[in-house]
Amino acid sequence: MVILIDTNVIIDIAIGRMPFSESSYKILKLCRDEQVKGCVSTRLFCDFFYILRKEMSIEERKNFIKDMRGYLRTVIVTDEVIDKALDNNDITDFEDAIQYACAEYVGADCIVTRNTKDFGNCPIKAVTPEEFLELLA
Repeated sequence: MVILIDTNVIIDIAIGRMPFSESSYKILKLCRDEQVKGCVSTRLFCDFFYILRKEMSIEERKNFIKDMRGYLRTVIVTDEVIDKALDNNDITDFEDAIQYACAEYVGADCIVTRNTKDFGNCPIKAVTPEEFLELLA
């Protein structure tokens, strides 16, 4: 199974945001143990580095990213991905449209996010970390 993991799930783990971090961490563990193929977009790294600048040192953020890159596939945001996001009339938030286009690009079975409503009724289903874990059970 291939999943695209949204930025908010990774941030929950990095800062231990309760009550979300526990289920989010379980998903990363599934990826690390190669039970699920996890993917993230290249824009996640920039967003992560910027958003967590007050919560984590530069070295902590770099180490977190280096660790993730060991078991998560990086989906490059290409011209094709941007064009697909621009053409997507079902998702109004452009950042989410980029995430969705990345999920399409890698043939993801679902997008794991805490903001499922932002992805509307698109063919690739958006699920919360808890919902994803229930699907696997």
